[in-house]
Amino acid sequence: MTSQQPKGSWETITAALESRVGEGKPSGDWTKYCCPSHEGDGRAHKPSLGVKYDPGQQRTVVRCFAGCENEQVLEAVGLEVKDMFDRRLDRAAGRGRRAYRPRPAQRPVSRSDKALEAAGLPPKQPGRPDLGRQTSAWKTVEAYPYIRADGTVAGEVIRKEARFEHGRDKEFTQRRWNTDLGAMENGGFEPIPYQLPQVLDTIADGGVVYIVEGEKDAKAAASAGLTATTNAGGAMVWGPEHSKWLQGAGTVVIVADHDTAGYRRADRVMSTLAGLVGRVRVVQAATGKDLHDHLMCGHDISELVPIPHLDPYTPGPGAVAAQADSTPAAETPSVSAAPSVTPEGAPVPEYMLALSGDVPQTHSDEVDSIGAHWSTFMRLFMSQLAEIARKQAEKRAQAERVARDRSEREAEELAARHAAEQKAVEARLRKLADAGLDNASRTQLAEAIVDAAAWCEDSQVAAQAMAQLSHHVHQRYGVRIDPLTGEVISETAAEATGGLASALMGAESDRAAAARLVTARKRMVDLVANTEVDEDRKAELYAAIETWCAHPSARALTELTKVMEDKGVPEKVRTEARFVAVYLGRPGDVVPMAELAEIRAVQPTAELRRLPEALVDPGEEVKPRVDDLLNRYQDRVKLGAPTESIRTQLSEAIAVMTPEDQDAARDRGRAINKTPTEEFPPLWPDHVDRDELATKIRMYATLAPQAELAAGKASDLDDATAAGLMRQAAKHRNAITKALKSGKGLHTYERDQISAVLRDIEAGKTQTPDMLFADDRSAAAVDADRATHIARDTSYANRRQAEQILTSNQAPEGTARRVRTELGRVMDAQTELGRGHGILPDYERLGLDQQLGAKLAAVGVPEPLRNKLAHHLDYAAGESASAGKSAQRIADRWAERREAVVVARSVSGAAAGAAGPDYDSPERRAGLEKDVRAAGVSEDSVAQRMAADAGRARPPSAAVRNARGGTRRTSPGMGVSRTQHRGRRGKGPEKGLGR
Repeated sequence: MTSQQPKGSWETITAALESRVGEGKPSGDWTKYCCPSHEGDGRAHKPSLGVKYDPGQQRTVVRCFAGCENEQVLEAVGLEVKDMFDRRLDRAAGRGRRAYRPRPAQRPVSRSDKALEAAGLPPKQPGRPDLGRQTSAWKTVEAYPYIRADGTVAGEVIRKEARFEHGRDKEFTQRRWNTDLGAMENGGFEPIPYQLPQVLDTIADGGVVYIVEGEKDAKAAASAGLTATTNAGGAMVWGPEHSKWLQGAGTVVIVADHDTAGYRRADRVMSTLAGLVGRVRVVQAATGKDLHDHLMCGHDISELVPIPHLDPYTPGPGAVAAQADSTPAAETPSVSAAPSVTPEGAPVPEYMLALSGDVPQTHSDEVDSIGAHWSTFMRLFMSQLAEIARKQAEKRAQAERVARDRSEREAEELAARHAAEQKAVEARLRKLADAGLDNASRTQLAEAIVDAAAWCEDSQVAAQAMAQLSHHVHQRYGVRIDPLTGEVISETAAEATGGLASALMGAESDRAAAARLVTARKRMVDLVANTEVDEDRKAELYAAIETWCAHPSARALTELTKVMEDKGVPEKVRTEARFVAVYLGRPGDVVPMAELAEIRAVQPTAELRRLPEALVDPGEEVKPRVDDLLNRYQDRVKLGAPTESIRTQLSEAIAVMTPEDQDAARDRGRAINKTPTEEFPPLWPDHVDRDELATKIRMYATLAPQAELAAGKASDLDDATAAGLMRQAAKHRNAITKALKSGKGLHTYERDQISAVLRDIEAGKTQTPDMLFADDRSAAAVDADRATHIARDTSYANRRQAEQILTSNQAPEGTARRVRTELGRVMDAQTELGRGHGILPDYERLGLDQQLGAKLAAVGVPEPLRNKLAHHLDYAAGESASAGKSAQRIADRWAERREAVVVARSVSGAAAGAAGPDYDSPERRAGLEKDVRAAGVSEDSVAQRMAADAGRARPPSAAVRNARGGTRRTSPGMGVSRTQHRGRRGKGPEKGLGR
């Protein structure tokens, strides 16, 4: 809140919420709290209540994003709806009496209120049950991509699950596609319905669209042959921006979850569809909570149950009763002579006929009069029944004629539809054959086999296509197809249970994995062949490599390394062979937990660090980035904008280049300063930009499965959506292939890796290896990302343990919620410590542990429990510091390798081992000043650069060299660390100086 906002309704509501559920957390324009109506049980929840102040209306806006009404939320904290508005006195003229304000009308009963009451559900969503202690880490189980109407990826929803003592829980996060980075990043994306291209196709075909709650239900609907959609962000987030995409749909079916939130959502969705679609139906599962449960229990879609009061065509029980009471009686038909039959055509029951026989009856005038009237009544009544029977007979005859006509017409329509479908199938099969079966994807082949199997008895074209497809699939994938049914002739359990598409994907995945091993084996054999080892030993080494290739594993790689060492293979070759094995052969291979004690996990980045020099020349890798920096530098020079930051980046980039390339880059910089408006071609146009290529590979991995699925399910190969996706995927594929074939600067191993990744993607994989390239800069980025993941996972686990301590019965109720902010700051600082961004003394100087301890004491946590938590946080900080030191050592190793290249290629230093001017000599300083002036900087910048250089007695790389010669045995800063952390034997830990 800003100081300009009034302190009426805002302070009243926020103070009441803080006293009940704790402090709020800013989230954009909102302040988020746990909802006191359904999350006020004191346990940890994701806040779902938003509060913000509206200065225009002079009121505080309260909204529960889980669906609770404002009255329920305010009642839970002892307030009313009127407390949402600032209390302002409207004085009448000349009198100090409050002006009359009418009492607000009672909130009308909504459709969802009536439906909930009829179903016996509570008016507000009950709180979630306590699942107890978490017993497993959060694991990503599925990702749901959201595709725009033009086929581009907007983002994805990540579903995570974890096990707790009393069940499982789930959570959802969103990631959006960043076109600049070429990768997904955390954050939301524009509001679009799930499976939008399929929804638009269904609307265009006049089909039915189902709106469900959650992507899992949407996939379950797709497995049942339906087109279903939902929205990201939660049940109550559906709005007009989602409904606008459904405009023109004939029928929309809303499948509501069988709970309070599901009914509220259905009411909201139906309101946003008004005037956009033909008709709306609202149904729920016959068994279970949602559509997924309904289908898993064996129910059909036709068994979905309409919801009274919500479904427009299903009135509530009260409405049905009222309608029955007010229905007018049928009009009496005209009377005519007809046989005595009932309206259904059956004989009149005996109890409705006159008595028969010769028994004399008692006779009187009154009896004669009554008998005459009764006779007249019976004649009229029987005539009426006869007329009804005649009309019923005419209706039956008319219905029989209509049925005969309809049957003939339906038979004709069925025959015409059958012929049209056969013609369409034959056209698709011919078109697929003309395009070449070798060019067809797995999904297209699977769909074609299904079509051919369904029509082979009626169509000669389908029968011929079935024979060709069966032969092609067997030759291409090694999968046998029954030519009569189109089913897989199972040779393994996986083929028996997975179906045709799964069998083809499995076969292609196996081929891709085998191709990786073949490539790795070839490179390892080449390495051994170029050594000075005897030919007999080389033959044994080739056999050992073949053994590893036949049964690749971490244990087999360790045994292969031992064989190489025994046969006298140099350490450099052994290290490079291990790198090839895990980089090309088995990327992402994990050592089993049972073998971790005796088998060392092999990481490609670790093996690359052990090599004495980089596989990829840093000067070659940096060339595309230097071209890009020069273009940016020219743009800023044109506009007269500051160029210091660009020049600094250029200086760092060209430092690893050869002297000739450095001169070329500097000459281009001088030319830009001289004529900024001139069009300059790139200095190295054919060199591959690894960042740009990685973006294209990851984009292709995202689009290729979607394009293949759309092409396989399209009714025609020229379907607009399928064709658009296929064009985009082919565009990225062609760019990757071009870089692979004609791009410069790629190592042989990198070309092998990219070829293998393309095979993996086309086999159905959507995840690319963490390490796509073998240059030092890419490897250092992979190590940094891995260190970040380790730090975050460690911090998360330690935070969960800390929250368990604070939720024990020794702590006051709600302690974890009250200290959530302070505990979060401690864990964030430990995360940075684990990433290597700082050392333990720096973390301790922040004093975050002391701030948390003070807050715990303020909320009444007893001292023994505070000490227990402090001990846990100390241990967690040490654990994070240890991980951070490891991450920093790895980062220092990459920096040392780069610094070695910079020193070796310095213009004023030694080149290829030739001695140059001494570092402190006037000649070197004169050369440096000349180079700085040649860059076109100002005189002040030249003076600052020379002053900074004067403060260095040696190059920075000399700081890590041992003055006595040999290898340094300690890391930089170890002496200060020991002084700060020294201990005294037998007397416990010593805090050290400055503690």
